[in-house]
Amino acid sequence: MSTPTTLRTMRAPAQLRHGASSLLAVSRNSTSPLSTLPWALGLQLRRAHTSVSRDRKSALKDDADSTDVEMYSRVLNPPASTRPAPLNLPRRDPEASTFSHLLATGKAYISFYKTGLKAVFTNRRLLRETLAAKPEEDRQRPSVWTPTVVPASYTRADWLLLWRVRHDMVRVPLFGLVLLVCGEFTPLVVLLIDGVVPYTCRLPRQIAAGMAKAEARRAAALDRLEAAHPRGALDPALPRCAAQHHVLRSLHIVGAMWDTLGFVPPGLWQVKGNLRMAFLDGDDRLLRRDGGLAALEPEEVRIACAERGVDVLGKGDGELRQRLGDWLRLTADEDPADRRRRMTVLLTTRVDNWPTTSNFALPEWHL
Repeated sequence: MSTPTTLRTMRAPAQLRHGASSLLAVSRNSTSPLSTLPWALGLQLRRAHTSVSRDRKSALKDDADSTDVEMYSRVLNPPASTRPAPLNLPRRDPEASTFSHLLATGKAYISFYKTGLKAVFTNRRLLRETLAAKPEEDRQRPSVWTPTVVPASYTRADWLLLWRVRHDMVRVPLFGLVLLVCGEFTPLVVLLIDGVVPYTCRLPRQIAAGMAKAEARRAAALDRLEAAHPRGALDPALPRCAAQHHVLRSLHIVGAMWDTLGFVPPGLWQVKGNLRMAFLDGDDRLLRRDGGLAALEPEEVRIACAERGVDVLGKGDGELRQRLGDWLRLTADEDPADRRRRMTVLLTTRVDNWPTTSNFALPEWHL
C-alpha cells in the first residue's frame, strides 16, 4: 500500500495560512482529484497577496501624504517662537492669602515677559542662521521699503521670520524699560500702550482686546463707507484718498486717535498703508507657491485673516480657512496692478459680500 501523500503548508502571513488550511479541508472532503489543489491554493495565495499589497500601497500613500504636509508646514509656518508662549497663571489656593496669590501671579507674568524677550533674540539668531544658509545674492536683508520684493530662495516661513524679527526688535528697548519700571504691574500698563509691546510678549487677553477693537473699528469704517459710497471701490465718486483712509482704519494700521480727530495725516498711507498692501501681495504669492492652506497652522490662519481685514473672534478654524482661501482665489492675477485692484475691491467690501467668482468688475485705479 502506498504511503498517503502529506502536504506541508508553507510559512506565510496568517491570512495566507488560514486560506491554505481552508482549501486543504475542502479538498479532503471533496470528491475532486487532489491534482486540482495546487491550482486552487495558488489562486488563494495570489488573492491574499493582492490584498496585502493593496494595504501596503495605501499605507505608503498615507505616509507620503503625511511627509508632504510636514514639508509644506516647514516652508509655510514661521517658527513657533515668533508667537507668544503659553501663559501659565497659578491657581488660587483657598488657604493662601490674597497677597501671596497676587505675588505668585505677578511672578508668572514676569516669567512670561522674560520668555517673550528671550524669544525675540532667539528669533534674531535664527534669522541670521537662515540668511547665512541662503545663496550669496539673497543674504542681504531685503529693504523694509520694498516688502513686495521677495528673494527667490525665501520660503514663506523665512519671509515672516524676517518681518516679525523686525517688528519685535524695534519695540524691545521701550518695552524693556516699561518692564523694568513697572515690574509686576506691567500687565496693567501694556493695555494702554499696546503698540510698544513685541508680539512675543503680548498676553492672550491683550491680543483678544486688540482684535475686538480692530473689528469694531472695521465695522464702523464699513458703515461709513457704505453710507457714502454703496458700491465701494466701484463707485466712480469714491476718491482714492477716502479709500486709503478707510483701509487704514479697517486694517487697524493707524491709531484710533485719528478717528477721534476726524482726519488722517497724508503721509501715513505711504508709510504704513502702502507697505501693508505690498506685504500682503507678497505674502499671498508665497502662500500660493508654498502649498496653500492645508499645512498652515491654526494660529497662523487667524493671524493671516486678521491682517487681511477678516474678523476672527468667534470664528472656527474651518470658516477662517475658507475665508482665507477665498481671498487667495479672488486676488490671484498675473498682473501686479490687477492684483492690487482686486485687493482694493475686497478691502472696501464686507466679507459676506465678497464676489463669488474671480471674474468680477475691477476699478480703474488701485490702492
